[in-house]
Amino acid sequence: MGIILVFIFVLMTVMGGFSWWYAAHYDGLVGTTKILTIISVVGLLFSFGYVYKNGWVKPKPTQPSSRTTNVHSNQYFAQKSSESASIAQQHKSEQNVLQQLQKSYSKNVGDVSFNQATKTYTITPTNAKYVKAVTTMWKYPKTNAKSIKTMSDNYLKMSRSIDKSLNGSYTLKVKQSKSGPVILSVKNGEATMMNEGQQK
Repeated sequence: MGIILVFIFVLMTVMGGFSWWYAAHYDGLVGTTKILTIISVVGLLFSFGYVYKNGWVKPKPTQPSSRTTNVHSNQYFAQKSSESASIAQQHKSEQNVLQQLQKSYSKNVGDVSFNQATKTYTITPTNAKYVKAVTTMWKYPKTNAKSIKTMSDNYLKMSRSIDKSLNGSYTLKVKQSKSGPVILSVKNGEATMMNEGQQK
């Protein structure tokens, strides 16, 4: 665009100057040709200013940059969509594990609940015989050390099975009864006994 303007105004200036000279020497319209020449010179100066500011050729719009932005945006939303789908699938798997635990423990032990925020499965004994056995074991931990160890190992195996099924780190807790305290907590392959009685 700039180079075109310069060419046009240079041509007009040359023609105007020639016309002005011709009019002055051969009794022509000197005033008119003078004004046209001045206008051409002003236009020429303007065109040079335009070229100085914007360059000889107008730069082409950088479409590849726009495409790159769109590609990045598409990749971003695709990634977010994939992450959302993965999270939804994980939640579904967690609920499947919960249902299996409830099915396994409902008859002889009790209820099982799941806290998604803390990734914790909690077993709450409601079976009267089981509650009585656990209460006795924790009241006299030394006398029932072997039974506590067996119980701990069983829940430890269950905890590992949960982590493997969900490909993550989850906590498995066992309460003494519906209104009682937590007596066993298992996580990352380690079982921690809690609220044991002070048997002498």
